[in-house]
Amino acid sequence: MSQFSSLRTVRSRALIAAVAATMVVGLVGCTSSDGGGGEGGGGEAVEYVVGFPALLSGPAAFAGVPIADGAKLAVKEINESGYLGEGSTIDLKIDDIKGDPAQAIALFNQYAADGASGILCCGLSSEAGALAPVITDAQTPAIVTSAILAGLADPPYIYRPVILPSQEGGMYDQFIDTVVPAEGIETAVIVVTADNDGMVGDSKVWAAALERNGVEIVKTIETSGADTNFTQAATEIEALDPDAVIGSTLGTPSALLAKSMRERGYDKPFLTTYGVDSEALFTTSGGGLEGTIFMSPFHAGFSTNETATAFVEAYEAEYDAVPDMYGAQGYTAMWLMAMGIKAAGSADPEDVATALEGITEQDSVYGPLMYEGGQASLDGPGVYLVWQADGILKEWND
Repeated sequence: MSQFSSLRTVRSRALIAAVAATMVVGLVGCTSSDGGGGEGGGGEAVEYVVGFPALLSGPAAFAGVPIADGAKLAVKEINESGYLGEGSTIDLKIDDIKGDPAQAIALFNQYAADGASGILCCGLSSEAGALAPVITDAQTPAIVTSAILAGLADPPYIYRPVILPSQEGGMYDQFIDTVVPAEGIETAVIVVTADNDGMVGDSKVWAAALERNGVEIVKTIETSGADTNFTQAATEIEALDPDAVIGSTLGTPSALLAKSMRERGYDKPFLTTYGVDSEALFTTSGGGLEGTIFMSPFHAGFSTNETATAFVEAYEAEYDAVPDMYGAQGYTAMWLMAMGIKAAGSADPEDVATALEGITEQDSVYGPLMYEGGQASLDGPGVYLVWQADGILKEWND
């Protein structure tokens, strides 16, 4: 049974419609133009095509599938509410890239050639790095769903509503400053997914924050995103016996690393990214994620803002499941694209790109987002969570 089963209730269609209306009001934001109401300038209904090369299979599907589900839920609300003008809708075309950046490029080019007003993309930093120059050349705006590659946002064509915890003074810094003294951490081992630029960049932020707090970094262990066997890393950690392990690692590697560490008797804190905010990954870890502490901008069981509450209710009603961080990312990205289309009042991708550049604020499931240079930021530490032995998440230090 889901840890959030107690949140679920039977909801009428009328309630879901009301939830959708709440989303529309909350997500309008501020733009450079009032737009044309999404009616093509002449009052006629328009069908706006948005492409989405998604991670629906392979190792990253645990994130890619809920990202796609979140985007689909947003489209349903946008279309049913008339957000873009009476009769105007978004046609979200989703195709599986199977974890292959080359396939992402091929699909992006196809969507652009077919006249897409915009594209959702970039679940992984490797995909983002390959796609970024293609997006700029195609002059079709893209909204990044989850990739954390540094410097990725690049108006007028690339926008990222993803919260980057690694920003100076951001969530990683606040997290380490809070958790390290409270847990009495004096020594640490960092494990990094060394073939992922985003994780490598984040590892430097983790290291700087640890050193600022007087923590000795005993060793940095490099791993690969494709690794499935973490015996060697776990054996090294067992021998070094640090006060904590810091995982600048992708979701699945984090779960497998935790499994290996716990099997070898390491029972001290594991601090990592919100990539482990997944019941599926807790299962993958065989319970090894117990004691893992992480921060997150959003969590269904611990969110209090009205937009988040409405999103959780609508997602549960649509999928009979509780949304995770990835579902929130897809949902937020799709709503940002809709805001750009509405402000543009046009299906032309150049017009949508210009309109997106004028968006400075967005009410979101995370709270109020501010945009600068196409990159979202959030003022706040997020929520600190720790996995329990029974697969339940609790607030850390509660």
